[in-house]
Amino acid sequence: MKLTFENIMFIDNYLDNSDIIYKDIRMEMLDHISSEIEDRIKNGDDRDFYYIFKDYMVKNKARLLSDNKQFLKSADRKIAKLLFKDLLSIHGLVVFVVIFYSFYMAFNYYNYELFETILFAVPIITSIFFGLAYFIALKSYKLNRYSVIERVAFPFIIIFHVLTSLNNILKPLIDGNSILIMIAIISLCLTLLILLFKITISLAKTYQIRFTNLV
Repeated sequence: MKLTFENIMFIDNYLDNSDIIYKDIRMEMLDHISSEIEDRIKNGDDRDFYYIFKDYMVKNKARLLSDNKQFLKSADRKIAKLLFKDLLSIHGLVVFVVIFYSFYMAFNYYNYELFETILFAVPIITSIFFGLAYFIALKSYKLNRYSVIERVAFPFIIIFHVLTSLNNILKPLIDGNSILIMIAIISLCLTLLILLFKITISLAKTYQIRFTNLV
């Protein structure tokens, strides 16, 4: 027996009120709880949904909330797999080549000092742009929050700042050959950032479909 839309909304609101703020994590937990309740009904529990849910949460709420970190880790692993898969796809390779070639052409066109600024500024500005766009979208359109963006985008910003610091330290040691390696590293980071947000949008749509299909 499938749970009704009202049942699903009841569980979702319950988790939301229990400070499970991220939509993707809440959907994972919602899917898990719904499956457990449906299994109990399938196995002969003919009580009203509310009483089955209440009994289940009395026994499992503390564990579920404490296991929130496990859901986060599961989401992280899912993102890592998708990101690695996309990076090795034709689409990912094309994005990397285009970014690398663009930086390489800029290297040949601009003087070194200006190019160096462009090289490190582009990924940082891109990160800030996505961050601001996400924040504005949340406030303006009251969108759901996803752990995917908030947990993974921040480390990218840190990486870019670290790269910038390393560039300042290692600047005297950089020559014509090593600059190509630096371009490749920055291109890879920027490619990962773009693919990350592509995956995030895809997952957001997937979760919406899953939510609808749970009815």
